[in-house]
Amino acid sequence: MKKVSVVIPTYKRPVFLERAIDSVLSQDYADLEIIVVDDNGQGTIEQIETYKKIKRYIKLGNFKYIAHEINLNGSCARNTGIKNSSGNYICFLDDDDQFEPSKIRNQVKLLENQDENWGACYSGHTRIYPTGAKFIHVPKHRGDLYFEILASKIDHCAGSTLMIKSEVINKVGYFDESFLRHQDIEFILRISRNYKIEVEKESLVNIYMHSDSNRSKNAEQFEVRKKYFLEKFNNAIEILPKNKKKYIFYTHNIDIAKQFFKQKNIKKGLWYVKASGSPFKGLYKVFLDSTAYYFRQMLIKLGR
Repeated sequence: MKKVSVVIPTYKRPVFLERAIDSVLSQDYADLEIIVVDDNGQGTIEQIETYKKIKRYIKLGNFKYIAHEINLNGSCARNTGIKNSSGNYICFLDDDDQFEPSKIRNQVKLLENQDENWGACYSGHTRIYPTGAKFIHVPKHRGDLYFEILASKIDHCAGSTLMIKSEVINKVGYFDESFLRHQDIEFILRISRNYKIEVEKESLVNIYMHSDSNRSKNAEQFEVRKKYFLEKFNNAIEILPKNKKKYIFYTHNIDIAKQFFKQKNIKKGLWYVKASGSPFKGLYKVFLDSTAYYFRQMLIKLGR
């Protein structure tokens, strides 16, 4: 049986941490180790509270707790976990997320049945809202995912659905600590340059959508994030064929347009629809996606 290391970075969310740890301990797979990396900074209120939450686990033989002296960032915390791991496979779990009991077993089985060209696996997931509403995401893309990642077609939930061969990380390197945003995308993009990525369509991770985990819906901030993404990954985009480059810029511009339309900033929304390069197609997509969005918001409020 191959050993699996689960890295759980934590920062300012001790209240959710036990649920994450318990979900790993409840796996129907025996050879596991859990590495909690506390990025609060030693001696801070959050670090003290975190230690109180996890001290009962420290006596377990397969559990490690590592506290950074000062707050670094999510990339550093994940890298600390990787460096202190001993598994054949590495998984990451955000401190407010939860694995389903068969998560690790299912993904190990998938990767063990593939050759050395397959380096990682991601899975379906379920977003759970405070009202009780649940939405299951069923992924469909597998294999060479380089373009799909750049076009935002892959939702791996900041890495919580990923399982990666440790030998793959040794080859492609750790998380890039210079990235303050999109570090998980940069990491999986590097993997996809060298390896195929498998998919488990079943929902194996629960993502809890509380106020601390939701990204800001402010259109201006969303615009900045998208521009940052396109700037940082410009070199990766430029090596693609012209039609794929065009599609990537189209989809990101339409995503920005939708955010401005939600804020009733019609002028700015239309500007980005035009900038997409396919305004009529873009407007139709905005209509379809916006209809689906408002219907989903209604279901969330109703708890369905």
